[in-house]
Amino acid sequence: MNPSLTSPGTSPGARRATLSMAHGEGRTFLSRWNYWWFRETPPHLMAIFRIIFGGFLLFYFAIQLPDVAMRYSNEGLLMPMFALPIFAPPSPVVAHLLFAVLLLALFSFTMGFFTRISAATSLLFYVYYHIISLFQFGTSFDRLFMFSLFVLIFSGSGKTFSLDMKLRHGSWTAWEPISILAQRILSLQIAATYLGVGWQKLVLSDWQTGKILIYGFTGRWATEPAYAIARMNIPLEYYDILNWLIKAFEISIPFGVWHRATRWWYFAGGAAFHIGIAILLAIWWFIALIPAYILFFEPEEVAPHPPAPSPRDVERGRIGSWKIFPPLRAARRGG
Repeated sequence: MNPSLTSPGTSPGARRATLSMAHGEGRTFLSRWNYWWFRETPPHLMAIFRIIFGGFLLFYFAIQLPDVAMRYSNEGLLMPMFALPIFAPPSPVVAHLLFAVLLLALFSFTMGFFTRISAATSLLFYVYYHIISLFQFGTSFDRLFMFSLFVLIFSGSGKTFSLDMKLRHGSWTAWEPISILAQRILSLQIAATYLGVGWQKLVLSDWQTGKILIYGFTGRWATEPAYAIARMNIPLEYYDILNWLIKAFEISIPFGVWHRATRWWYFAGGAAFHIGIAILLAIWWFIALIPAYILFFEPEEVAPHPPAPSPRDVERGRIGSWKIFPPLRAARRGG
């Protein structure tokens, strides 16, 4: 209890003013919390992310098409995660049919056709392939991609730039507002991924010197450009500096991408980082994080124009059960 509320010299009016201020601060915090997590926003940002991410997954799986029999049928050496009949590797013919359904679902998702069903179908097959085969590689990008697909099922990303809107409203560019919650979850997951990797490198003994980079440039993942750098016999001190720069970048990027003054620098740094890894170590899958940086923008920055609120929206100051975004608040004030 605040002592000023119980001291004998405090007037009833002062106590009421203090309580009112505390109540107002609580309401302000809750309003900002709801606004950041739950407000309704234009769907354009999430639609752009859906198209890019869906196209990336379509490419990721399409290049596996020549190896479907080896990767996902009983002709390959598969040891499913669970010894259940449903996860028994199928024949090559069935494996190709199942894989075709996955590619069709990903194409449908990218085009925004039955977006939610397409995303759920894609996730279902992704999990299936993870259980019968992909889990053996233990790759973090597969888990990140599956989690992103799960969130996109409920994101409303098909509410513009989609066949759904073309069929529903007669235009690809027609749109309906969506909740910002899915975007916040995805952006925080990406930030947490960078932060976790950075802190891990900070404490792991192998990452305390630049030798780990030399091993990488001469290891199984190394490419010809990496071998060329290793043959230059650059002093270890330079690798030490690069090692600490990598750790500093990965620890700071989860914070820098949120601020307008620094985010473009971190976007450029992230792009250079992932492209460099793809060139030097042939680890290209994390390039998908580069277009995902769009999730750190506010949706209103990407929308082509604010919506025209209905009189009921303006009167209530809300849309449905979600807090409205600034253009509607301005309209309510008559701005």
